[in-house]
Amino acid sequence: MRLLVVGEPGSGKTSWCKEYIDEQRKRGATVGGILSPPREQQGQRVGSSALDLLTGQQVPFARLSLDESFEGGERIGDFTISRDAISFACGAIQRAVESSCDLVVIDEVGPLELSGRGLMPAVESALPSAANLLIVVRSSLREALQKRFPGYEFVVVADLTRSRSDGSELTDSGGH
Repeated sequence: MRLLVVGEPGSGKTSWCKEYIDEQRKRGATVGGILSPPREQQGQRVGSSALDLLTGQQVPFARLSLDESFEGGERIGDFTISRDAISFACGAIQRAVESSCDLVVIDEVGPLELSGRGLMPAVESALPSAANLLIVVRSSLREALQKRFPGYEFVVVADLTRSRSDGSELTDSGGH
């Protein structure tokens, strides 16, 4: 299964995923891959981290490009994304697939990935695998993801486009 969580930045996609992951683990599922929790200062998003769901290791992933103390590499919009963190995240996704996790999370496929960079190598290797995938994508990029991978069926399990979710609307299949 290739499940999608869709919504715009700040809509609660990562929070929804965390709740879903917790629920799956309570049911005995092994969950791997990457979650990208936001980093905030004074209520403003200033970046994100990359959390390996198998090991619990977390590294800085993206920071506002104005943050000169952050060593990055790939600039996308207002953020700079660490090349080392991209490698870390791709490795976490690959390990989860190779470990035959019950669920492999990819948070998130964004503009960088759809241009063929960022996490795209890991996405391209995970899609044809037998792994059940939970992929986070912006609502505005959902169609581009489907066009890039026309041979795969994606099922929306959470659409947070219209409202901010607190994670209480968990579903196992189907979608909104």
